[in-house]
Amino acid sequence: MSKMFRSFISSVLRVTKGKKRIKYAAIYLAVAGALHRLLVESRRERSAAKRLQQDLPVAELGQMKLEPGDIVYTPSSESTYYAGHMGIIGLDGKVYHVHPYGPVFADSLEWYLTRFYEGDRFIVFRSRLNQAGQRAAEWVHEHYKQVKFYRLQTNLRSIERNYCSKFVYQAYQFTSGLDLWSRRFTRLNQGYIYPFRIERSPALEVLGTFYK
Repeated sequence: MSKMFRSFISSVLRVTKGKKRIKYAAIYLAVAGALHRLLVESRRERSAAKRLQQDLPVAELGQMKLEPGDIVYTPSSESTYYAGHMGIIGLDGKVYHVHPYGPVFADSLEWYLTRFYEGDRFIVFRSRLNQAGQRAAEWVHEHYKQVKFYRLQTNLRSIERNYCSKFVYQAYQFTSGLDLWSRRFTRLNQGYIYPFRIERSPALEVLGTFYK
């Protein structure tokens, strides 16, 4: 971004040399670019550095004692097609997740983590409601074979046509009545349950953050 700004401003200055009005515009753009780098880009860099300091190596995730119903979330990245991805821990300790090539996979945690690229992050959540995770995991075992197609469908009641975050949402909604989205559209049983919306749910607590 900064190189683009410098290049653009240099070209403007060359073309508009001697024209005060346009010079002022070039100065304005230069200042705006500097402020953008200071207030936006530097903040993003600091935020990324801070996360890296807080995150644990992904090997530590493999050592965690995960419980049925725990959610493993990977934020937007190249390996998740910039949409994010999530799976839910089943009664057998495997990660159940709806996937375009699935439609549902039941992976060991070790194998699940190999699906992601170096530099990806993982956030592990657990329900704050007692026994909700256990009931969600039981529902997953009873219903995952009903998923027939990977589809970004708005019908929140449909199990047959599903995607990763909607499947996790259903596991909690259909068993404990826990709404991990908490938006008015869920009352109509319509909408898209994006992974980052579940990430923000007050019904979940963060167990840990990790990087690969």
